[in-house]
Amino acid sequence: MSLRRIERELRAELTRLGRADLLGAALERVGFTDDGGTVYIHVFAQPDWTKVSPGDALVLAHADHPDLRSCAEWRSFYEDARLYLHDELGRVVRWLEGR
Repeated sequence: MSLRRIERELRAELTRLGRADLLGAALERVGFTDDGGTVYIHVFAQPDWTKVSPGDALVLAHADHPDLRSCAEWRSFYEDARLYLHDELGRVVRWLEGR
């Protein structure tokens, strides 16, 4: 499991839904951030995409550092993000659309 796999699946789903227009214009990447206590996996929009506020990101999953001590826990964290992406694909599309 990896961020690249999650992003690849998001790109494939957008194409399948006929929303390839969002691939280049809106979607920048799937990545993670760490605020020192919690790690987040996000969908990031292109910086110049005006339909999403600058610096905004859509959270797919989050976990506190104490919950991510083993490789199995990290795999589960990534899988949670991947499953959320598929379960809430409509929400992800609406977010990229700025709704």
